[in-house]
Amino acid sequence: MKNHFKSPKLALKLFNHMTEGSDIDTALLEKFEKEVLSQVPHREERDGKVEIVNATPLIDLTDDLKECAKTVYDVDINDKDFKIYGKFDGTLLTGSIKLRPAINIIHDAITTGKIKTGTTVIEATSGNFGIALGLLSKIGVTAIALVSRKLQEGVFKELRNGNVRIMDLDMDICPAPGMEDKQDALVAKATAANIRSQLIELGFEPETYDSN
Repeated sequence: MKNHFKSPKLALKLFNHMTEGSDIDTALLEKFEKEVLSQVPHREERDGKVEIVNATPLIDLTDDLKECAKTVYDVDINDKDFKIYGKFDGTLLTGSIKLRPAINIIHDAITTGKIKTGTTVIEATSGNFGIALGLLSKIGVTAIALVSRKLQEGVFKELRNGNVRIMDLDMDICPAPGMEDKQDALVAKATAANIRSQLIELGFEPETYDSN
């Protein structure tokens, strides 16, 4: 997905101009760019030049690599002239690289009118992407994570801390290898009934779910 994330203020002015009378929630876009986009790595245009804002730190790993080569593999490369850097994605807002696609997808969905104030976003997740979607709570959009029963408790805790509502599928999101088709169908039906029940508990109309 191509998205350069230019200056939030310039982008907002552009969208206000281009989307007058359109279906895009410009107030939500402004809130997203102020509360979320401004805190993550993105591009901004300044004085005719595109710059990276909030760039992810690069960590010099050269000495650690040389030490590892010596102690683990008994290879001495101390006299070699090179540098190795690693991108420290642990410093991102939600501590994971999954923040990057999440921000891209959310931004695109807002700027194309797919997400508006009052929208509920439902996503099947095994952890980090769902945690990143918790940023939607900063702009008043509800996120619901469909999760597997095998998730570690720490992931459940992070999802809850991020104000993500959890819907437990009571099954593995990915079917077990070798499972017969008939068993797959039974699991799918049981899961569908479980999801329908929990959607009703969350206040959704079952007719909407049934029609899809």
